[in-house]
Amino acid sequence: MSTSPSSNSPLLVLEDLSKSFGGLRAVHELSFSVQAGSITSLIGGNGAGKTTVFNLITGNLGADSGHILFRGRRIDGLPPHKIARAGIARSFQDLRLFSRLSALDNVAAAIPQQRGESLLASLLGGARLKAANRENEARARGLLEQLTLAGHEESLAEQLSYGQQKLLGLGRLLATEGELLLLDEPTAGLSPGMVEDFCGRIRRLVDAGKTILLIEHNVEIVMRLSDWVVVMHQGEKIAEGVPEEVRHNVSVMHTYLGISS
Repeated sequence: MSTSPSSNSPLLVLEDLSKSFGGLRAVHELSFSVQAGSITSLIGGNGAGKTTVFNLITGNLGADSGHILFRGRRIDGLPPHKIARAGIARSFQDLRLFSRLSALDNVAAAIPQQRGESLLASLLGGARLKAANRENEARARGLLEQLTLAGHEESLAEQLSYGQQKLLGLGRLLATEGELLLLDEPTAGLSPGMVEDFCGRIRRLVDAGKTILLIEHNVEIVMRLSDWVVVMHQGEKIAEGVPEEVRHNVSVMHTYLGISS
């Protein structure tokens, strides 16, 4: 099976990455790459190690061994805020919204390097501070409109439907201006119509220049959306390749898809 989605320089590279918790081997000598402008899906059953991989990439966990490179530079060992600043943003299954803040404030709070928060802006006076806040608010409103949440700017996050909260979470992710977006189960819990809407949005993000690394349990969505698929089982990579190649891999059919020969 092929070992990389393209011969071009990848945006993200994991090299022999390992992580254990006590005697539990969560990730073992995992290597794969993510090509810029692509959708790569990371799939596997519960306990395969997918979320641990996301935590290693974002710096929320430190690897026991191995390397992570982003744009050709090592990021393993960096704190999460520096990895985020480098251009990696992540969503979570539990959304992590500010439930008692408005939709507008939720998105505005995710905008990086808000000048309104800097000491220099405070010293330069109120006019500069207000201008920065207006700029952030305008960008947040634009993202809400893009996500069909116009008219809900002042609604508290907890007042929105679950589908709208998912869109709001996507808005917060886009507000970070990250180049590589790590999406953790983005369609979980959504109606079929909302699933289709989200799939279209993910594809349009790539068309607009983003790169996606996706955890998704819905195999049909994975096969339809992905340019490249990495399959994990008990912390190890058991297969990778283009969707059709992975779908017909005997090891994947037995271990993950539950299909016997």
